[in-house]
Amino acid sequence: MNDADYMAQQAETQGLEALTNARATIERALAELDHFIARYEEVDGLRRKADVLNWTLNHLATYVPNNVRLDLIAGAQAELMRADAKR
Repeated sequence: MNDADYMAQQAETQGLEALTNARATIERALAELDHFIARYEEVDGLRRKADVLNWTLNHLATYVPNNVRLDLIAGAQAELMRADAKR
C-alpha cells in the first residue's frame, strides 16, 4: 500500500466515524425527545406544558448542534478530497 492509498483509507475511516458519531448523537437526542413528549403528556396545566416545551427547545438548541460535530464531518470531507487529488 502506497502513501496515497493509506491516506485514502484513513480519510474513508474518518468519514465513517464522523457519520457514525452524528447518527449516535441524533439517536440520543430522539430518545431524549421521547422523554420530553412523555413528560408533556403527563403534566397538568398550561404553564407546566410550556416549561416542558422550553426544556425541549433548550435541549435541541444546545445538545444537538454541540454534539453532532459538523466539524468532524467537514474535516473528513476535506480529507477525502485531498486524498482523491493525490491519486
